[in-house]
Amino acid sequence: MSADRANAGRLEMLLVLQWLDEGMAVDGDVMLSVSTAAADLQLGGDEGLLALMSALGVLEEDGRVRVEWPGRPFDSAEARVLLSPEITRDAAQLFGS
Repeated sequence: MSADRANAGRLEMLLVLQWLDEGMAVDGDVMLSVSTAAADLQLGGDEGLLALMSALGVLEEDGRVRVEWPGRPFDSAEARVLLSPEITRDAAQLFGS
């Protein structure tokens, strides 16, 4: 398994936990702080931020998430991430009500 895929799996779990903690928005909406997520996943420095962005790209390419940048392109440290219906359904069945 490549490092990008491994980081993508870890990031997906982090996003699901955040979604659960934030009340399980019906649309799967999660606001992701790039720097906080990198720190939470122990991806330090500029290389860590690039690794996190690459993992986010893998999840988006796989259809697991949709990413929106609410600020100007490349000028935002936060992304709006929409988890796929499959992820939210599975997480709700496992952990929700």
